[in-house]
Order: sequence, then C-alpha cells, then structure tokens
Amino acid sequence: MAIRRFNLGPTPAMAVAIVALVCLNVPAAHGQSKTSSFSNDDLKVSVSDADRASASSAARIYKHAQYARTPAGIAARNQSHVSRPAPAATAAASGIANDDFTQNPGDVTYQGGPTVQYTESHAVYLNPHHECTIAGCWGDPERFLRDLSDSGFIHLLDQYAGLHAPGRYTVGSRAVLHDALPENPLSESDLIAILHGVVAKTGAAGYGHIYHLFLPPGVDTCFDAPYNNECYSPDNPANFVFCAYHDSVTFTDLGQHVLFTVEPWQGPTSGCEDSPVGAPNSQLIDSTDDTLSHETFETISDPDGTAWWNDTDLSLLGNEMADECLLLGPDNYFLEPTFSIDGHLYRVQSEYSNKRHACAISADSD
Repeated sequence: MAIRRFNLGPTPAMAVAIVALVCLNVPAAHGQSKTSSFSNDDLKVSVSDADRASASSAARIYKHAQYARTPAGIAARNQSHVSRPAPAATAAASGIANDDFTQNPGDVTYQGGPTVQYTESHAVYLNPHHECTIAGCWGDPERFLRDLSDSGFIHLLDQYAGLHAPGRYTVGSRAVLHDALPENPLSESDLIAILHGVVAKTGAAGYGHIYHLFLPPGVDTCFDAPYNNECYSPDNPANFVFCAYHDSVTFTDLGQHVLFTVEPWQGPTSGCEDSPVGAPNSQLIDSTDDTLSHETFETISDPDGTAWWNDTDLSLLGNEMADECLLLGPDNYFLEPTFSIDGHLYRVQSEYSNKRHACAISADSD
C-alpha cells in the first residue's frame, strides 16, 4: 500500500493559487469543464525549449506514488515521512463527509480541498519514431476509460465528490509525442515539459481535464531531486520504487492548473504487471488498465493532496482510496477481482468505500 508523500508541499503562494483555481474550477456542480478543446484528430506534440523552461518554473503542487512490489519500493513506503498541508476545512463542515457518522480505521477523511466533479481524460502516448502501436504497447486504455465512465464502478466516487449525476467523467481526444525522448530515465521535469507542450496547444486545463502520460517499454522515469533515486526502473532494482503516480502542477506562464498521471509500461516483466493467470483480456491489457484505474480514482478523489485520504490509522496513514485495496496474493501478484465494467470484463482492483467501510466494485448498494 502506498503512503502519502508530499514531496513538495504548497508554499503560501501556491496555496493562494490553489484557492483561486478552486474558485474558478469548482464553485458548484457544473463549475468544471465538460468539453474539450482538442480536435477530432490526434494532437501531434513536440517539446520546445520554452516547454522545458516552463516545466522548470512550474509550481509543483503535489504527487502521490503507487509503490512497486520491490525491496526498494517496500523500503521507501515504510520509511516515508508523512507531512500535509493545512486542511482547508473539517470533514464535518465539508457537506460531503460520511453520512452515517461512523469512522472506521480504513475510512478516508475529507481534508477540505477540491475533488474532481466533472472531467475529461486525455491519453498522451510517448511513442518516439512510431516505435509502438497503441494496441501493442498499451492495449486499449481509452476503451477502458470509456467503459469506466459509463459504469456503476465509477459511482463509488459520488460519496467523495458530493455529486451523483451520470456522465461526469468522460474521455477526450489523445495526444502523441513522436520526438526522440531527451534521456532515459526521463525526469519528472521531462514529463512536465511534455505536458506543457500539450496544454499550451489545447488550453484544456483545470480540474475539468486529466492527462494520462503513457511511457513505452524500456523507458524508465525518476522523480526530480532530491528524490531522483526513486524511480520506475525495472533495469535498476536498487532504485525501483514506484509503478505509477498522479501529480498536479500549475504552469505560471499559462496560468493553468493541470492534473496528470504518469503510466510507465506495465506489461510482462515490467515488475508492475498483474498475474497472467485468469486475465480476461491479456496480462498487458489488464495490468495497464489496473494501474490506470488506480491513478484515475485517486486523481479524482484527491487531486492536490488536500481532499480524501486516511488520517485515522497509523498503519494506513496517508493512504488514498485506491491504496487501501491493493492486496497481495501468491507470487507477489496483486489479488484483483474480475468483474464487468459497462459490459466488458476487466481485472482491476477494487476501491475503498467509506459508506461500506470496505473495498467495493460497485456503488449500487451505496
């Protein structure tokens, strides 16, 4: 299970920016964008010096890792210190707190910050020189996101977002980077520069958009200093700490707050893959979708580290809703359920429900 890490907590200036963005993006149920400025064609992205400069000056608001099942990942999880920004409100005053007035040790607690009420997901494929096909390297993550958006599974988030309307989490157009990658491993700043290149072209930002950056096989990535020894690095076990993470930044030159996830390759031999036994689609597809599901749920329920996470139980301290439902089984694989999501079978993890005080795959009985 991952432990919350505020590697770069908000400064007072960042906190003011977050408050301003919240006021702009989530004042009410319909305050977040439900449309995309992408065209119907794939957006082709190149990274410029201006993008790299903007990444260097971006305000890093928050990131939260899904730790790998490796010795380095377990050690980082166990040694991780926990620090938090000051809560914006109490759970009792939030208006979207637990409605049964109970608090189980596994329950996540509302810290007063924004959740994502409406959003559009965008896949960003890092595909240098057309070396991959989407199907060959990642399966079909956009189909999974579309199925998720129309399912009862996604409505587990209603209790945290405070809304129950259908069709709030849709899928928009994709972007593709065919340029040669600047280095391997990619730094966090490299990925933020790519993200800036996309956002600068589309203007699609704020809580109404989530970008999912998919890395091809053989490409590692590390956090920026001082955590640059924490990486997705199957070829370097000593630093292999995480399988994926979700992040939020504010681009000062664009005046845009941006939510994104980093999705390294999750296929066979990656060290992050699910078991090949019983995968209804394939080991590659279900492993990719499993991690994508984890990061999507956590981005929506806790985009900036100031919304929903566990602050009541020392063994679960800092965990977000997806962290609490990662259960290891035989051969160090996660024990993921197989169930129907909008009519298609997937094997992805369950998510924590405060209303059930347990992991769940459907909000039908909530």
